[in-house]
Amino acid sequence: MTTSSTANVARWTALVLGLAYGFWHRNSLEKSEKMKAAIVNYQHKEELINKAKAAYAAKKSPNVITDPNDPNFDLERLIAHYSTQENK
Repeated sequence: MTTSSTANVARWTALVLGLAYGFWHRNSLEKSEKMKAAIVNYQHKEELINKAKAAYAAKKSPNVITDPNDPNFDLERLIAHYSTQENK
């Protein structure tokens, strides 16, 4: 049995179109995965920066209690804290 030339052209056209669609679809999936990975990487870096900022702020904070009703209130520490702020 021999196939007609029209059928062969249709088969080859379908094959080529299928391959072209496959490459296009694969590229679009890879591109979206790269975008998602970049977003996750950026969010991770942002989280690390925020943690570092919080740690730096905690390190620089003098932890002075200003509430006189607090049992851990220390008047000398409060006076020393305000005197150092005035000198800055």
